[in-house]
Amino acid sequence: MIRYIPFLKAKRGEFTAMGALAPKVKQAICPFFDFPRKKPDYKAEAYASTALSITKSLKKHWGTASEFYFDDLDTGQKLKVQGEHQYAYVLKALRGMQVIPVVALDRTDHNDAVARLKRDREIASATVAFRAEQGDFEDFEAKQDTIDYDLTAVFKEFNAIDLILDCRLCSGMNVSETAQQIAAFAQKFSDAYNKVRRVIVTGSCIPPSIRDVLGTDDATTLPRRELEIIAKARDLSDVDLIVGDYGTVSPFYSDADLDPRLMQKVMVPRLIYPFKGFFYITRGSSMQSGGQDQYVGLTEELCGQDFFRPGYSTGEDYFLEKSKGIGNRAMNGTVVKPSVVAHVTYMVLGAKL
Repeated sequence: MIRYIPFLKAKRGEFTAMGALAPKVKQAICPFFDFPRKKPDYKAEAYASTALSITKSLKKHWGTASEFYFDDLDTGQKLKVQGEHQYAYVLKALRGMQVIPVVALDRTDHNDAVARLKRDREIASATVAFRAEQGDFEDFEAKQDTIDYDLTAVFKEFNAIDLILDCRLCSGMNVSETAQQIAAFAQKFSDAYNKVRRVIVTGSCIPPSIRDVLGTDDATTLPRRELEIIAKARDLSDVDLIVGDYGTVSPFYSDADLDPRLMQKVMVPRLIYPFKGFFYITRGSSMQSGGQDQYVGLTEELCGQDFFRPGYSTGEDYFLEKSKGIGNRAMNGTVVKPSVVAHVTYMVLGAKL
Protein backbone atom coordinates (compact mmCIF):
# COMPACT_ATOMS: atom_id res chain seq x y z
CA MET A 1 0.00 0.00 0.00
CA ILE A 2 1.35 3.42 -1.02
CA ARG A 3 1.47 5.73 2.02
CA TYR A 4 3.67 8.59 0.93
CA ILE A 5 4.68 10.41 -2.29
CA PRO A 6 8.09 12.13 -2.22
CA PHE A 7 8.37 14.87 -4.87
CA LEU A 8 12.00 14.87 -5.96
CA LYS A 9 14.24 16.52 -8.52
CA ALA A 10 15.27 14.06 -11.22
CA LYS A 11 18.93 14.24 -10.28
CA ARG A 12 21.71 11.84 -9.40
CA GLY A 13 21.59 12.24 -5.61
CA GLU A 14 17.84 11.65 -5.50
CA PHE A 15 18.09 8.59 -7.76
CA THR A 16 20.87 6.98 -5.73
CA ALA A 17 18.81 7.65 -2.60
CA MET A 18 15.92 5.63 -4.06
CA GLY A 19 18.26 2.69 -4.56
CA ALA A 20 19.49 2.96 -0.95
CA LEU A 21 16.05 2.78 0.69
CA ALA A 22 15.15 -0.25 2.78
CA PRO A 23 12.66 -2.56 0.98
CA LYS A 24 9.83 -1.82 3.44
CA VAL A 25 10.25 1.90 2.75
CA LYS A 26 10.50 1.53 -1.02
CA GLN A 27 7.31 -0.54 -1.09
CA ALA A 28 5.37 2.23 0.68
CA ILE A 29 6.19 5.06 -1.75
CA CYS A 30 5.55 6.08 -5.33
CA PRO A 31 8.09 8.82 -6.07
CA PHE A 32 7.26 11.81 -8.22
CA PHE A 33 10.20 13.14 -10.25
CA ASP A 34 10.37 16.62 -11.75
CA PHE A 35 12.76 17.30 -14.61
CA PRO A 36 15.33 19.52 -12.85
CA ARG A 37 15.00 23.27 -13.25
CA LYS A 38 18.03 24.95 -14.80
CA LYS A 39 19.20 28.53 -15.31
CA PRO A 40 19.41 29.41 -18.14
CA ASP A 41 16.73 27.02 -19.40
CA TYR A 42 17.50 24.00 -21.54
CA LYS A 43 18.14 23.99 -25.24
CA ALA A 44 16.98 20.93 -27.18
CA GLU A 45 20.31 19.12 -27.17
CA ALA A 46 20.83 19.57 -23.42
CA TYR A 47 17.24 18.51 -22.70
CA ALA A 48 17.70 15.32 -24.72
CA SER A 49 21.01 14.51 -23.05
CA THR A 50 19.52 15.10 -19.60
CA ALA A 51 16.45 12.97 -20.41
CA LEU A 52 18.62 10.03 -21.46
CA SER A 53 20.77 10.38 -18.34
CA ILE A 54 17.62 10.44 -16.18
CA THR A 55 16.34 7.28 -17.85
CA LYS A 56 19.60 5.44 -17.27
CA SER A 57 19.72 6.43 -13.60
CA LEU A 58 16.06 5.57 -12.97
CA LYS A 59 16.50 2.10 -14.44
CA LYS A 60 19.56 1.52 -12.28
CA HIS A 61 18.30 2.87 -8.96
CA TRP A 62 14.50 2.56 -9.07
CA GLY A 63 14.08 -0.29 -11.53
CA THR A 64 11.46 -1.15 -14.11
CA ALA A 65 8.90 -2.93 -11.91
CA SER A 66 7.62 -0.10 -9.67
CA GLU A 67 5.47 2.91 -10.58
CA PHE A 68 6.67 6.50 -10.46
CA TYR A 69 5.38 9.86 -11.69
CA PHE A 70 7.34 12.09 -14.05
CA ASP A 71 6.72 15.71 -15.06
CA ASP A 72 8.64 18.63 -16.56
CA LEU A 73 6.66 21.50 -15.02
CA ASP A 74 9.83 23.34 -14.01
CA THR A 75 11.22 23.68 -17.53
CA GLY A 76 10.15 25.83 -20.47
CA GLN A 77 7.28 24.23 -22.37
CA LYS A 78 8.06 25.12 -26.00
CA LEU A 79 10.98 22.88 -26.93
CA LYS A 80 11.00 20.50 -29.85
CA VAL A 81 13.45 17.68 -29.22
CA GLN A 82 14.37 15.60 -32.26
CA GLY A 83 11.06 16.52 -33.85
CA GLU A 84 8.99 15.68 -30.74
CA HIS A 85 7.36 17.84 -28.10
CA GLN A 86 9.79 17.77 -25.17
CA TYR A 87 7.48 15.80 -22.86
CA ALA A 88 6.76 13.26 -25.59
CA TYR A 89 10.52 12.84 -25.98
CA VAL A 90 11.12 12.13 -22.30
CA LEU A 91 8.12 9.77 -22.06
CA LYS A 92 9.44 7.80 -25.01
CA ALA A 93 12.85 7.67 -23.34
CA LEU A 94 11.16 6.22 -20.23
CA ARG A 95 9.27 3.59 -22.25
CA GLY A 96 9.61 0.16 -20.67
CA MET A 97 9.37 1.58 -17.16
CA GLN A 98 6.25 2.02 -15.00
CA VAL A 99 5.96 5.77 -15.58
CA ILE A 100 2.69 7.57 -14.82
CA PRO A 101 2.36 10.62 -17.11
CA VAL A 102 1.29 13.94 -15.62
CA VAL A 103 -1.07 16.53 -17.16
CA ALA A 104 -2.22 19.96 -16.02
CA LEU A 105 -4.30 22.96 -17.01
CA ASP A 106 -2.99 25.45 -19.58
CA ARG A 107 -0.40 23.02 -20.97
CA THR A 108 -2.10 22.23 -24.27
CA ASP A 109 0.83 20.80 -26.26
CA HIS A 110 2.00 18.81 -23.25
CA ASN A 111 -1.46 17.31 -22.69
CA ASP A 112 -1.94 16.58 -26.39
CA ALA A 113 1.37 14.72 -26.41
CA VAL A 114 0.17 12.46 -23.57
CA ALA A 115 -3.15 11.69 -25.28
CA ARG A 116 -1.43 10.93 -28.59
CA LEU A 117 1.23 8.69 -27.06
CA LYS A 118 -1.43 6.74 -25.16
CA ARG A 119 -3.49 6.25 -28.33
CA ASP A 120 -0.34 5.10 -30.12
CA ARG A 121 0.41 2.61 -27.30
CA GLU A 122 3.64 4.38 -26.41
CA ILE A 123 2.46 4.72 -22.76
CA ALA A 124 1.85 1.49 -20.84
CA SER A 125 0.33 3.05 -17.71
CA ALA A 126 -3.43 2.77 -17.28
CA THR A 127 -3.30 5.80 -14.96
CA VAL A 128 -2.73 9.47 -15.70
CA ALA A 129 -2.02 12.08 -13.01
CA PHE A 130 -3.69 15.51 -12.98
CA ARG A 131 -1.50 18.06 -11.19
CA ALA A 132 -3.48 21.05 -9.88
CA GLU A 133 -1.78 24.01 -8.20
CA GLN A 134 -3.55 26.27 -5.71
CA GLY A 135 -4.91 28.61 -8.37
CA ASP A 136 -6.52 25.55 -9.94
CA PHE A 137 -8.01 23.95 -6.82
CA GLU A 138 -9.37 27.05 -5.06
CA ASP A 139 -12.84 26.58 -6.57
CA PHE A 140 -13.89 23.43 -8.43
CA GLU A 141 -16.96 24.94 -10.09
CA ALA A 142 -14.93 27.85 -11.44
CA LYS A 143 -12.44 25.45 -13.04
CA GLN A 144 -14.64 22.55 -14.14
CA ASP A 145 -15.24 23.86 -17.67
CA THR A 146 -11.50 24.43 -18.11
CA ILE A 147 -10.74 20.93 -16.81
CA ASP A 148 -13.23 19.45 -19.25
CA TYR A 149 -11.89 21.50 -22.16
CA ASP A 150 -8.20 20.86 -21.45
CA LEU A 151 -8.26 17.29 -20.20
CA THR A 152 -11.32 15.30 -21.37
CA ALA A 153 -9.41 13.99 -24.40
CA VAL A 154 -6.62 12.80 -22.09
CA PHE A 155 -8.81 11.34 -19.37
CA LYS A 156 -10.79 9.19 -21.81
CA GLU A 157 -7.60 7.38 -22.85
CA PHE A 158 -6.88 6.13 -19.32
CA ASN A 159 -8.66 3.83 -16.88
CA ALA A 160 -7.76 5.82 -13.76
CA ILE A 161 -6.83 9.34 -12.63
CA ASP A 162 -4.53 10.27 -9.77
CA LEU A 163 -5.39 13.78 -8.55
CA ILE A 164 -2.42 15.78 -7.23
CA LEU A 165 -3.19 18.95 -5.25
CA ASP A 166 0.12 20.76 -5.23
CA CYS A 167 0.51 23.65 -2.80
CA ARG A 168 4.10 24.19 -3.97
CA LEU A 169 5.59 26.75 -1.53
CA CYS A 170 2.96 26.95 1.21
CA SER A 171 4.76 28.80 4.02
CA GLY A 172 2.58 31.89 3.50
CA MET A 173 -0.71 30.07 2.99
CA ASN A 174 -3.64 30.22 5.39
CA VAL A 175 -3.85 26.68 6.78
CA SER A 176 -7.62 26.56 7.35
CA GLU A 177 -8.55 28.20 4.07
CA THR A 178 -6.21 26.04 1.98
CA ALA A 179 -7.35 22.88 3.77
CA GLN A 180 -10.98 23.74 3.04
CA GLN A 181 -10.15 24.29 -0.63
CA ILE A 182 -8.35 20.94 -0.83
CA ALA A 183 -11.13 19.03 0.90
CA ALA A 184 -13.85 20.54 -1.28
CA PHE A 185 -11.96 20.15 -4.56
CA ALA A 186 -10.96 16.54 -3.80
CA GLN A 187 -14.56 15.58 -3.08
CA LYS A 188 -16.10 17.40 -6.04
CA PHE A 189 -13.47 16.20 -8.51
CA SER A 190 -13.87 12.60 -7.31
CA ASP A 191 -17.65 12.86 -7.70
CA ALA A 192 -17.38 14.37 -11.19
CA TYR A 193 -14.75 11.96 -12.51
CA ASN A 194 -15.59 8.49 -11.31
CA LYS A 195 -12.22 6.90 -11.96
CA VAL A 196 -10.06 8.63 -9.36
CA ARG A 197 -7.57 6.15 -7.90
CA ARG A 198 -5.54 8.38 -5.55
CA VAL A 199 -5.73 11.92 -4.20
CA ILE A 200 -2.31 13.28 -3.23
CA VAL A 201 -1.63 16.54 -1.40
CA THR A 202 1.87 17.99 -1.46
CA GLY A 203 3.79 21.17 -0.71
CA SER A 204 6.83 22.56 1.07
CA CYS A 205 7.80 25.23 3.58
CA ILE A 206 11.40 25.49 2.29
CA PRO A 207 12.00 28.72 0.31
CA PRO A 208 14.11 28.83 -2.88
CA SER A 209 16.87 30.54 -0.90
CA ILE A 210 17.55 29.15 2.55
CA ARG A 211 18.88 32.60 3.45
CA ASP A 212 15.23 33.63 3.83
CA VAL A 213 14.95 31.58 7.04
CA LEU A 214 18.45 31.71 8.56
CA GLY A 215 21.84 33.32 8.18
CA THR A 216 25.27 31.78 7.90
CA ASP A 217 26.77 29.81 10.79
CA ASP A 218 23.33 29.40 12.31
CA ALA A 219 20.64 26.80 12.98
CA THR A 220 16.88 26.99 13.27
CA THR A 221 13.70 24.94 13.30
CA LEU A 222 11.03 25.51 10.65
CA PRO A 223 7.38 24.46 11.14
CA ARG A 224 6.20 22.22 8.31
CA ARG A 225 3.06 24.04 7.25
CA GLU A 226 2.43 21.54 4.44
CA LEU A 227 1.77 18.86 7.07
CA GLU A 228 -0.55 21.19 8.98
CA ILE A 229 -2.55 21.81 5.79
CA ILE A 230 -2.80 18.11 4.96
CA ALA A 231 -3.84 17.16 8.51
CA LYS A 232 -6.55 19.83 8.53
CA ALA A 233 -7.77 18.83 5.06
CA ARG A 234 -8.07 15.23 6.21
CA ASP A 235 -10.29 16.33 9.08
CA LEU A 236 -12.57 18.07 6.57
CA SER A 237 -12.64 15.44 3.82
CA ASP A 238 -14.26 12.06 3.31
CA VAL A 239 -11.73 11.37 0.55
CA ASP A 240 -8.56 9.51 1.51
CA LEU A 241 -5.69 11.99 1.12
CA ILE A 242 -2.16 10.66 0.60
CA VAL A 243 0.69 12.77 1.98
CA GLY A 244 3.32 14.18 -0.32
CA ASP A 245 6.14 16.69 0.15
CA TYR A 246 9.21 18.06 -1.59
CA GLY A 247 11.73 16.43 0.72
CA THR A 248 14.54 18.66 1.87
CA VAL A 249 14.66 21.10 -1.08
CA SER A 250 12.38 23.87 -2.24
CA PRO A 251 9.93 23.24 -5.10
CA PHE A 252 11.60 26.20 -6.78
CA TYR A 253 15.20 25.07 -6.40
CA SER A 254 17.23 25.40 -9.60
CA ASP A 255 20.77 24.67 -10.65
CA ALA A 256 22.58 27.89 -11.50
CA ASP A 257 25.10 28.00 -14.31
CA LEU A 258 27.94 29.56 -12.33
CA ASP A 259 31.52 30.28 -13.24
CA PRO A 260 33.52 27.56 -11.39
CA ARG A 261 35.80 30.30 -10.06
CA LEU A 262 32.87 31.68 -8.08
CA MET A 263 31.76 28.38 -6.54
CA GLN A 264 33.91 28.62 -3.42
CA LYS A 265 32.48 32.08 -2.72
CA VAL A 266 28.80 31.14 -3.08
CA MET A 267 28.62 27.48 -1.99
CA VAL A 268 27.44 27.21 1.61
CA PRO A 269 27.06 23.82 3.35
CA ARG A 270 23.73 23.04 4.98
CA LEU A 271 21.68 20.17 6.38
CA ILE A 272 17.90 19.82 6.63
CA TYR A 273 16.43 17.07 8.85
CA PRO A 274 12.78 16.31 9.68
CA PHE A 275 11.31 15.65 13.12
CA LYS A 276 7.84 15.90 14.71
CA GLY A 277 6.29 18.41 12.30
CA PHE A 278 9.44 20.54 11.95
CA PHE A 279 12.61 20.80 9.92
CA TYR A 280 15.91 21.29 11.72
CA ILE A 281 18.13 23.42 9.47
CA THR A 282 21.79 24.13 10.08
CA ARG A 283 23.98 26.21 7.79
CA GLY A 284 27.65 27.05 7.58
CA SER A 285 29.45 29.85 5.74
CA SER A 286 30.95 29.98 2.27
CA MET A 287 33.56 27.34 1.50
CA GLN A 288 36.05 30.13 0.91
CA SER A 289 35.61 31.66 4.35
CA GLY A 290 34.65 28.62 6.42
CA GLY A 291 36.78 25.94 4.82
CA GLN A 292 36.14 22.55 3.23
CA ASP A 293 35.54 20.59 6.45
CA GLN A 294 32.44 22.42 7.71
CA TYR A 295 30.24 19.35 7.41
CA VAL A 296 32.13 17.76 10.30
CA GLY A 297 30.78 20.47 12.59
CA LEU A 298 27.33 20.57 10.99
CA THR A 299 26.84 16.81 11.27
CA GLU A 300 28.18 16.87 14.82
CA GLU A 301 25.54 19.49 15.68
CA LEU A 302 22.81 17.42 14.03
CA CYS A 303 23.81 14.15 15.68
CA GLY A 304 23.84 15.87 19.05
CA GLN A 305 20.17 16.86 18.86
CA ASP A 306 17.76 14.87 21.01
CA PHE A 307 15.51 14.23 18.00
CA PHE A 308 18.30 12.68 15.90
CA ARG A 309 17.55 9.03 15.08
CA PRO A 310 20.81 7.00 15.17
CA GLY A 311 20.61 3.76 13.22
CA TYR A 312 17.28 4.71 11.62
CA SER A 313 18.57 4.55 8.04
CA THR A 314 21.77 4.66 6.03
CA GLY A 315 21.26 8.43 5.98
CA GLU A 316 21.71 8.64 9.75
CA ASP A 317 24.67 6.26 9.52
CA TYR A 318 26.33 8.63 7.06
CA PHE A 319 25.78 11.68 9.27
CA LEU A 320 27.27 9.88 12.27
CA GLU A 321 30.34 8.86 10.29
CA LYS A 322 30.93 12.40 9.05
CA SER A 323 30.47 13.85 12.53
CA LYS A 324 33.45 11.72 13.55
CA GLY A 325 35.50 12.65 10.48
CA ILE A 326 35.35 9.10 9.09
CA GLY A 327 35.83 8.51 5.36
CA ASN A 328 35.89 11.01 2.54
CA ARG A 329 35.03 14.63 3.20
CA ALA A 330 31.30 15.44 2.94
CA MET A 331 30.38 18.02 0.32
CA ASN A 332 27.16 19.67 -0.86
CA GLY A 333 26.72 17.02 -3.53
CA THR A 334 27.42 14.01 -1.31
CA VAL A 335 24.94 14.92 1.45
CA VAL A 336 21.96 14.82 -0.95
CA LYS A 337 21.64 11.05 -0.95
CA PRO A 338 21.75 10.53 2.85
CA SER A 339 19.46 13.54 3.39
CA VAL A 340 16.83 12.09 1.03
CA VAL A 341 17.16 8.59 2.50
CA ALA A 342 16.77 9.93 6.06
CA HIS A 343 13.80 12.09 5.09
CA VAL A 344 11.87 9.47 3.11
CA THR A 345 12.53 6.78 5.74
CA TYR A 346 11.23 9.05 8.50
CA MET A 347 8.13 10.01 6.51
CA VAL A 348 7.24 6.35 5.96
CA LEU A 349 8.24 4.84 9.31
CA GLY A 350 8.27 7.67 11.84
CA ALA A 351 5.96 10.49 10.82
CA LYS A 352 2.30 10.27 11.76
CA LEU A 353 0.73 10.12 8.32
